[in-house]
Amino acid sequence: MGWSAVPGWTELRGYRRAWLRPDLLAALSLWAVLVPQAFAYAQLAGLPAATGLYTALGAMIGYAIFGGARFLNVGPESSVAIVVASALAAVPGREHPVLAAQLALLIAVFLMIGYVVRAGVLMRLLSTPVLTGYLAGSGVVIIASQLGKVTGISASGTTLAKAVAVLHDLANVNVWALGCAVLTAAAVLLIGHYASRLPGPLIALAVATTVVALAGLDARLDVLGPAEGGLPVPKLPRTGLADTMRLMGPALSIALLVYAGSVLTARSMAAKEGKDADPQQEFLGLAAANAAAGLLGGFPANGSDSRSALLAGSDARTRMAGLGAAVAVVVTLLALMPLIRDLPQAALGAVIILTAARLIDLPAFRRLWRIRRTDFVLASVTALGVLTFGVLEGIVAGVVVSLLEVLRRAVMPYTAVLGRTGEEHAYRDVVNYRDAETLPGLVVYRFDAPLFFANADVLRTELSRLIADAEPPLRQIVLDAEAVYDMDTTGVEALHRVVDDCDRAGVRLALARTRTPVRALMRDTGLDGRVQFFHRVADAVAAYRADHPELQPAVRSARPHRRRFLDRLRALLAGRRSGA
Repeated sequence: MGWSAVPGWTELRGYRRAWLRPDLLAALSLWAVLVPQAFAYAQLAGLPAATGLYTALGAMIGYAIFGGARFLNVGPESSVAIVVASALAAVPGREHPVLAAQLALLIAVFLMIGYVVRAGVLMRLLSTPVLTGYLAGSGVVIIASQLGKVTGISASGTTLAKAVAVLHDLANVNVWALGCAVLTAAAVLLIGHYASRLPGPLIALAVATTVVALAGLDARLDVLGPAEGGLPVPKLPRTGLADTMRLMGPALSIALLVYAGSVLTARSMAAKEGKDADPQQEFLGLAAANAAAGLLGGFPANGSDSRSALLAGSDARTRMAGLGAAVAVVVTLLALMPLIRDLPQAALGAVIILTAARLIDLPAFRRLWRIRRTDFVLASVTALGVLTFGVLEGIVAGVVVSLLEVLRRAVMPYTAVLGRTGEEHAYRDVVNYRDAETLPGLVVYRFDAPLFFANADVLRTELSRLIADAEPPLRQIVLDAEAVYDMDTTGVEALHRVVDDCDRAGVRLALARTRTPVRALMRDTGLDGRVQFFHRVADAVAAYRADHPELQPAVRSARPHRRRFLDRLRALLAGRRSGA
């Protein structure tokens, strides 16, 4: 496996003293948000509050050593906590902390299997629009989950159901909670604007906790309350075979959720630095994180969108910021648990909302709408899927729509009639380049897809229409076949029928830039004896000119009926593309 599989060790060996201060400040900011989140998500999973810190401790150490993304924070996370609660509820009468630890170890096994079989290739299905939609949907879900904390209004049900209930019950808002949230958010924003080097969330939460403790406001505000401490001892959870088998299905589904969600977040963080995330390395990093969390008595860990965004925006230099936060968690377990009881939930909710808001990239949605509407649809479907059905289901929805888009492009490929532009051998789409020159009696046609059963009729239909509509009548068609990198038997049959159509119309068919495997298939099926082959489009056009010396270079501008044909041609192709 080699040292390349242990990025944490490689980074530690090249660590610089100048990075220590920003990494420590980032670690403190991360710790300030992580600790109360760990408590909340442990309770959400139906487990003791301390298990959230055990999860955070093991996951951050494991991922810091083996993970590939330096700003991805792996630990307790809300969507996984909800799924864990459902999985544990299906095994009644058992000690849930032990089962949760076993579940984390099973997830680690599934992730290691993904690493061994190199399943990272599956991430190719998660495009940039899917990433944009996933992060936006997750951001809205996180914000909605915190509305109850910042308003002091309790509600039950799904995250969105809780948000709707809070909005309907605003008349009963707790002004103390709302005031605490607003002041905390204002403090974080002001510190970030005027003193960006300081850990704003840490300072704001510390001040809020101190004020609540000194003023005795715990009766007016919801606070975290007391929690047990102590360091966990690494050990294997003892569960029976029957319980382990019951957890296999939930473990596989959570492993898919953890991998997809974490890699999407890692890709987002890496993209902001102009880098790429390694999907294969993430299998190893996430497996190590869940294995360590399980051994320390925690529950399954996942990449956190909000904490990763906080880490990326806190001037951290290396993954050592995560290790620093792990050390702070150790200190918390040993000495600080009694001090955290007065941390107001409203202040925590305000910090989480500010962090989650960074995940909603509205300019990215506007850019997708402006550049390519289908990508905007992909992002929107993914975001709505996350909001409506959940994180895993939303990602699946995005992948399904992506596959449908791939199918659409294959079934309705991009096609173009080409003309020569100012460059000697450059032939461009006449729809996009209105100054492209064409020759009477000749059409250069490009088909931008492999030719197979789902799109073969497109080639024959469009060429037949070009033959029928040409003014003056066509003498030759040059098919630019560079993008036809593959062909099946239906495609071969379609080409034979195209040649038959051309023969009946008195038109010659020539192919340019044909791929070697496609040329071999044509030779095996007898097509190579029925068409001409050229290395370049320019060579085919030059041969046509040689056969027709009466042609002038700028015939298109000299023949009005030729201009009318090109106008109809542009309208035909442009209309088909907009309809697609």
